[in-house]
Amino acid sequence: MSHSIAITTCQTYPNLPDNLQPLVRLLQANGLQVKVDCWQNQPQADVILPLCAWDYAQQPERFRQWLQQAVEFGQKFANPVRLMDWNMHKSYLLDLQQMGVDVIPSQLLLADLAQIQTACQPYHQNGQAVVIKPAIGQSGNAVIKWQADQPMPDFSLYSGQQIVLQPYIAEVAENGETSLIFFAGEFSHAVRRQPPKGEWRANSAYGVAILPVVPSQNIIRQARDVLMRLPEMPSYARVDGTIIGDRFLLNELELIEPALYLHTDPQAAARFAQVLMQKITEI
Repeated sequence: MSHSIAITTCQTYPNLPDNLQPLVRLLQANGLQVKVDCWQNQPQADVILPLCAWDYAQQPERFRQWLQQAVEFGQKFANPVRLMDWNMHKSYLLDLQQMGVDVIPSQLLLADLAQIQTACQPYHQNGQAVVIKPAIGQSGNAVIKWQADQPMPDFSLYSGQQIVLQPYIAEVAENGETSLIFFAGEFSHAVRRQPPKGEWRANSAYGVAILPVVPSQNIIRQARDVLMRLPEMPSYARVDGTIIGDRFLLNELELIEPALYLHTDPQAAARFAQVLMQKITEI
């Protein structure tokens, strides 16, 4: 009996992107049945890869419910569900911070005007801008940079939500963000996401250039050290950070639906396929 894998897309973006087609062909060549379907349709397969669930932040409770129900029905995911559940909410940055990971200093707040103003005050007094983002969010949506000399932003877009507040790190705009991709804890490849001049957000929606890079062993070690602190090793992970000298400052850890930039390295899809095949043999 042939095994199956479901790569889940989403209702907002139902089609699989072209850069995942080589992975599909490799899996099929290894005898796997590959299904592509929206996560909202609750696809059934031996292993589920929610790699294109790019709208889950718009309906996080429904997504979390799907993950839990799938597990109850005996479904397996490429990454452990408890890791994905933890990774959905940016409070994970505070957890990593407490574990000693070098993270952009992060505070979790309710979207309450008085709380936000109090938390911003020390930064603004030093002339430093802050970055405010929703605690559950994707692709740089609703991310605000606020400088002391600017009018107060409209915080109503976070109504009832939790937010993460961080100091603005100028090197993110200057140096870009380096994304290191790991499969089963082994470094595969990396890209630098360089924002265009005048832009500070390193998300694809803001015109970043994607540049293949080869980080130093020291930077790879620091990024892998983030994964070593997790209770389980994920099958795939993207560790995003800003390189400042020899320092890797963690921006985000992506364990659910990151772009893996497989097209930037000729062997990347094969490495990922091998890890997924291994996952299926463990069933």
